[in-house]
Amino acid sequence: MSGNVPFRSRIVLEEIRFAAGVASKPSEVVTLWKAATGGKIVGCLPSTPVSELLHAAGMLLIVLESKEDLSLFSGQVDAWLWSGDLPPVSDLTVSIPRFAFPSVPPVNLEECLERIEALAEWAGAVSGFPVSEGRLWKSIRAYAIRRSLLDALDERFARDPSFLTPEEHRDIVRAGIFLPPEAHSRLLSTIFGVEPGPPATLAEGEKGDPLIVLAKRIFGG
Repeated sequence: MSGNVPFRSRIVLEEIRFAAGVASKPSEVVTLWKAATGGKIVGCLPSTPVSELLHAAGMLLIVLESKEDLSLFSGQVDAWLWSGDLPPVSDLTVSIPRFAFPSVPPVNLEECLERIEALAEWAGAVSGFPVSEGRLWKSIRAYAIRRSLLDALDERFARDPSFLTPEEHRDIVRAGIFLPPEAHSRLLSTIFGVEPGPPATLAEGEKGDPLIVLAKRIFGG
């Protein structure tokens, strides 16, 4: 190990190696998730601002970084979500569900809410698990916790480059593209040596309609 990298415990090294394995061979962990849960895989290109909706429907969202990544998940994607008018695949005969989330910004909050409600209805129909208010709040919390841990990771890496090598940092972040948010948060918290706690954004509790909460977040930028 490089002298510039501080001592790390065995469990931390195992998590770093796990992240590297996920980052280099993501199809393997996706296959395991699908076999273990029976859930549906949603391919997304580019990323979506409402990952929580798909998670609340019991789906695993895979954000493809480029069209070249399509070959990594051949036959594994059960549905497509893309932003804009054109699908991410050229073969339009593929008979799997697909949803086009408009790339043009909504003109008002009501239009934004309509888009989110449509996606929630589609996700529930595809997965067989309707997006309930309770499940959606759970998903919002899971993604908020992961965002707070990722922010902490980036801050620590910027402040102390010896904490991780650039390759380790890249693999840990990339692993989150293919892991459920709870699993990625556990990986991050183990590396930090802390328990994932509720982020400050949810300190006041979960109030109101979660669909409106998501719509306000998207419409407000």
